[in-house]
Amino acid sequence: MAIDGRGDLDHIERMAFDSSFTEAEFRKQQHAAVARMEKALDSVDPDVIEVEQSSGVLTLKLARGAKIILSAQPSVRQLWLAMAVLGTAIHFDWQNGQWVDDKGQGKELFSTLSQVLREQTGLEISL
Repeated sequence: MAIDGRGDLDHIERMAFDSSFTEAEFRKQQHAAVARMEKALDSVDPDVIEVEQSSGVLTLKLARGAKIILSAQPSVRQLWLAMAVLGTAIHFDWQNGQWVDDKGQGKELFSTLSQVLREQTGLEISL
């Protein structure tokens, strides 16, 4: 992050996303991501992971009381994965056919969520 008295320039520059990625395409990819997660979690015991989807927000309630929330941010064409259990949120951009973190750390949405679910529930869930 570049701080030089002008604020968070990385964030401001990142907000100027690729305009060829239209809101319609964003919504298509967002719906596909949610559907993929719901399908993968459909066979999991709801006492271990309860899945709720409302207005494009996917909420996973884990047995230990933790919540993981995936929400769409159409104004910046991102998906945000909030994980209170880890005290963090990761913002994902659509790049080269996949959702990748906007900090350039090489995190991919589905593998990141799979890892967190494995750590929190002990289950191997292939998303």
